[in-house]
Amino acid sequence: MTHIASRIAVTVFFAVLYTAFLAEVGVLFYEFAPEGLAIQMATLFAHNFLFFPIAGLLALIAFWRPAVLLVDALGTGKIKGGWVTLLSVGVVMGALAFLLSSAFAASNTRSIFEVAPDAIVADESRESEDPAARRASIGEALLQLHIMADVDGGLHSFQSRCEEDWLRYGIAADQEKLCFATGTRTSVAACCQAKTDFRAHVNALQADNPSLLAAIHRYVLPFKMVFLLTLLFIGILLVWLRKPLTRLYGKAVQQVSFPLAAGGALVLLWPLMNAAYLSTSTLLTGDGTSNAYRVTAPLFALGFGVWAMLLIFFHLRTYPSHIETALKSAGAIAAAIGVFRYEEIVNYLTRTLGVGGGLVAVIVFTVAVASLIAAVIMGVKPPDFLDPPAEDPEPSETKVSI
Repeated sequence: MTHIASRIAVTVFFAVLYTAFLAEVGVLFYEFAPEGLAIQMATLFAHNFLFFPIAGLLALIAFWRPAVLLVDALGTGKIKGGWVTLLSVGVVMGALAFLLSSAFAASNTRSIFEVAPDAIVADESRESEDPAARRASIGEALLQLHIMADVDGGLHSFQSRCEEDWLRYGIAADQEKLCFATGTRTSVAACCQAKTDFRAHVNALQADNPSLLAAIHRYVLPFKMVFLLTLLFIGILLVWLRKPLTRLYGKAVQQVSFPLAAGGALVLLWPLMNAAYLSTSTLLTGDGTSNAYRVTAPLFALGFGVWAMLLIFFHLRTYPSHIETALKSAGAIAAAIGVFRYEEIVNYLTRTLGVGGGLVAVIVFTVAVASLIAAVIMGVKPPDFLDPPAEDPEPSETKVSI
C-alpha cells in the first residue's frame, strides 16, 4: 500500500503540468479563433497544441500509478538510497528542461503562431514579374500546404535540400518544383533563397506584431520539457527497479504494465508529430540553416523509440515465457517496419493531424484517445489466457537495496 502523501504529491505535480497545457490551448483559441485561425494553428503545430492536451492526458493517467509507486518507494526510504536517487533525477530533469527550453526559445526561426493573428490576416504577398522573386503571404502559403498535403506522395515530394555544397554540386539544383515560399514553380536554388526571405519576413513580422500566445508558449515550454523528461525517467526507473518494486508492491507492479505500454506507445506520436511539423516548416523556411530544435529532434525520436520498446518489453515480462518471446519478436518486426516506412507515417500524420488536417481529424483523434483513457481507467487488460499462471509475491514493507 502506498502512502497518501506519495499519491497527493504525484497528483499535484501532474495536475500542474496539465493545467499548463490547457492554459496554452485556451490562449490559442482565445486569440486566434476570432480570425478563424485556431484550428489551422492547432493542426500546423499539432505537436504543441494537439499532442499535449489530448494525448498528454492519457500519458498522465497511464503513468500516475507507476509514478506513485516510484515516489513512494524512493521517497519514503523503502529502497535504500531512494531519496538520493529521487533528488538526483529531479535535478537532472530541471536542468535539462531549462537548457532545452532556453535553446528552443532562442531559435533563429520564429513560429507563425508567434505572430499576432491580425498581422497574419493582413499579410500580403510581394508580387514580382520574376516568379522566383515573389513572396507568398502567410495565409496563401498555409492554404497551399493544406491542399498539396493530400496529393500523391504528400508534401515529401516537394522537399529539396538547400545546403550550400549540395546546391553548388548537386545535379538537381536547377530542377523546377513548386515552391511554397513563393507560391510558384521555381528552381530548387531559387526556392532556397526564397525560403531565407520568407523566414526573415516571419521573424520581422513577429518582432513587430508578437502574439499573446508567443509569450505564454515561452512560459509553458519548460513544463512540456519536464513532462517529456518525467515520462522518460519513469520508464527508465521502472525497468531498473523492477525487482525491488515487485518485492515491495507485488501484483501492483504487474497491474501497471499494460497502461504503461499503451501510454508509451501513444507518446511515440510526439516525435512523429514533431517530424511532420519539421517536414512542413522546411518547405517554408528550410534554407539550409540549422538550430537547436532541428538538431535535437532526431535524438528525441531515437530516445523515445528505445524508451517505448523498453516499456513494451517491461509489460511483456508479465506473460508466460513462450508468449513473451513471440510478442517481443512481433514488436521487433513492427519497429523495423516503422523504420522503413517512416516517411509514409510522417506523410500520413501531415495529411491528417498536421497542416493537411482539419476539425474532423481533430475530433476523431480526440475520441480515439478518450476511448483509450476510458480503457485505462476501467482497468481493461489483455485477454485472461495471456495472464501468467504464477502468483505474485505478497507486498513487503522491508527496505530493499538498489
